[in-house]
Amino acid sequence: MNSLGEDERPLRVLMVHNHYLVRGGEDESFAAETELLRAGGHEVETYVRDNEEIATRGRLRTAVDTIWSGRSQREVSALLGKGNFDVMHVQNSFPLISPAIYGAGRAAGVAVVQTLRNYRPLCASGLLMREGEICEKCLGRGVGWAGVRHRCYRGSLPGSAVVVAMNAWHHMRATYLRDVDRFIVASELVRLKFVEGGFPEERICLKPNVVPLLPEGGAEKRERRAIYVGRLSADKGVELMVEAWVHHGLEIPLEIVGSGPLEAKLREKAHATPTISFSGRLPVEEACRAIGRSELLLLPTQWYETFGRTVLEAYAMGTAVLSSRGTAPGDLVREGETGFLVNRGDAGEIATGVRGFFELPS
Repeated sequence: MNSLGEDERPLRVLMVHNHYLVRGGEDESFAAETELLRAGGHEVETYVRDNEEIATRGRLRTAVDTIWSGRSQREVSALLGKGNFDVMHVQNSFPLISPAIYGAGRAAGVAVVQTLRNYRPLCASGLLMREGEICEKCLGRGVGWAGVRHRCYRGSLPGSAVVVAMNAWHHMRATYLRDVDRFIVASELVRLKFVEGGFPEERICLKPNVVPLLPEGGAEKRERRAIYVGRLSADKGVELMVEAWVHHGLEIPLEIVGSGPLEAKLREKAHATPTISFSGRLPVEEACRAIGRSELLLLPTQWYETFGRTVLEAYAMGTAVLSSRGTAPGDLVREGETGFLVNRGDAGEIATGVRGFFELPS
């Protein structure tokens, strides 16, 4: 539905995004914001690259493009040159698109906007997390040597060196300060961290993520069970969640929706625990229906996160949330009203929280 006023003209927007191999929240948000702008009457074109390209490009070429992608810069310049755009909105440029495209936007005279969906410009891992703990050693530093020393990018020394070099190069040439007009963050916690990291406070705007139209809450029959929906990786706290069921004897059914690097390990760990089931990755609407059938959504994240889209999906479906204190998803929870909070890194606390919610004996 067109929401433009009588005196407003539609904007022409170029949305830019680098897809991950395993689709996640950033990819869903890119799609949702693109459709929301179009539904609002604006004209949106997209420039998209996909990490599936990496397999055919080779490591050296990918490393060079991570720091400065001449190809992406040329292609974006060509699009902007013939499209009469007003705004270039970059969602994710890592690793194939690179910050080189900001200059293309500046040269074309369009407003350049970057949504900060992770902490990559501040941290090689993108998480401000190392070995299961919050880590801010590189925060505010021009060269994040600690990221190389600790192999923070996927445990790889060369990979970490490339990401640290990318951040150092663009810090040195003031790419973000010179070529980006506005930064968008989804939560106050993220805003504070980027200000600490040296980003200009006056250019950072707070705009929560959007959630697409979801199935009507309450339409599904509610069951006495818990659910997790998301990527199956260490930063999400999924190992601790499964440990809470396996080692603390929780008898409430737990459905795990999603995929990721820990899936095989989690299935093996839970194979003798009949209350845990795995549903794999589901379309957003189907995942939301599963949330709507559950009484409690678990999101025991171990890092700050940048928002907590799944929390909003749970609220839309009328489902309570258990999440971690001191995180962006945790900030969305009103303890005792919309859910409960636990400390990071403690499977016992997760088990206690679940027992308290379902009023189970300890």
